[in-house]
Amino acid sequence: MFNLRLVVAGLAALIFMSIGCSNKESNSVHEVKENPSEAIVKQTPEEVEMRGVFKRSFEIHELDTNGKVYYVSDPEQLLMKDSNKIGQDGYYKLFETCVVGVIGSEGGYGPTGKYENEITVSKICV
Repeated sequence: MFNLRLVVAGLAALIFMSIGCSNKESNSVHEVKENPSEAIVKQTPEEVEMRGVFKRSFEIHELDTNGKVYYVSDPEQLLMKDSNKIGQDGYYKLFETCVVGVIGSEGGYGPTGKYENEITVSKICV
């Protein structure tokens, strides 16, 4: 009698788990298929040109443009190359520049998460 109850409880649990898993899986697949063009549009952000003062020191990589401060992501190290041209060879940098890049969504950027905004630099403008 005890074994029969155990088998019934096990089957019931298995049925409930399979129903729950199948609904989640079908919903996630449906959501992906529903709006594929919107996902593509969101993945191609527009580049902007910004002029400001670039500052680099310990845990600071920022561009100050008219009082609005952006965390600078510079994957190709373009600002470092530009700073070496003007004679700033050390780790600490401070100079006026113009960059072209993509602005990220608002969030906590930088090593400590203190920056609300981010720009990913793609090139230096004149």
